[in-house]
Amino acid sequence: MRCAGLILLLVVLATGCDRSRAELTKALAEARAAEAQKDTLLTEVLETTQFVSDLNSELAKAKSIMLGTDGGDRGVPGTQQDRAQRKATLARIQQVIARLNESEAKLTATEVRAKNAKVRNDRLLAQIATYKQTIADLTTAAEQQRSEIADQKTQIASLTGRLDTLDKETVYLRGSVRSLTSYKNTVYYAVGTKDELIEHGVVTKEGSKFLIFGGTKLMPARNLNRAAFTAIDKTKTLSIPLPRTDKKYRIVSRQNPDHLTGGVTEKGEVTGGVVEILSPDEFWSPSKYLILVQK
Repeated sequence: MRCAGLILLLVVLATGCDRSRAELTKALAEARAAEAQKDTLLTEVLETTQFVSDLNSELAKAKSIMLGTDGGDRGVPGTQQDRAQRKATLARIQQVIARLNESEAKLTATEVRAKNAKVRNDRLLAQIATYKQTIADLTTAAEQQRSEIADQKTQIASLTGRLDTLDKETVYLRGSVRSLTSYKNTVYYAVGTKDELIEHGVVTKEGSKFLIFGGTKLMPARNLNRAAFTAIDKTKTLSIPLPRTDKKYRIVSRQNPDHLTGGVTEKGEVTGGVVEILSPDEFWSPSKYLILVQK
């Protein structure tokens, strides 16, 4: 009996040792797995961090180009290149966010396994918490970058619309300036005998004469017949040909003959068959309509 009890005690001790050895082996395996998992997570977080760092450099470069601080004149091809670069940068940000979400999911799963393990690894749990905070910070930064790119796209679309509007307004204003310039520089002249000009509604007689009293004066008609005039550009036409070179012509409109050169008599009558204008702005300032009556 004493021998049988001793054998039983040895069997129990051997069974306990085997169980302890098995548990120890399992704990060591879990510890090695946790350590390997920690190293893997550390490597993954470092790779993600480097990826985000590289992306931030690209974003800084893209931002300097979009803000025009790179010192170059972008032009149309440059604008198209910037648009393509923004699109590529936005795609990379989406890739970063996806990678960060994936890393966060892996960390959460590892954290759950570490908390449920029989051998609690507080160091691993602390590192996992640090990694999770790092990933959260990186995710926030990536989301902010994505928001900035989206805002820039909206601003650029708005600016493009404003530029299109400004282009249209510029075209309209240029047309208006041309029209106003043409209107400002366009002047008119009419030449003929007294009877011709009266008949065409260019001049009229004003005043009255009875016997030797009073008199009449030839004046521009109050309602000029513009069809009887010839239009010219005062900045380009400084010589106006007259019908006859052997006749004198008197200016009955308000222009001052002092601003003429060439054949002009003391009475201000034009000779030589041509009106030579010396100072066009001063000559045409009293009236846009010049009327010359053949003497």
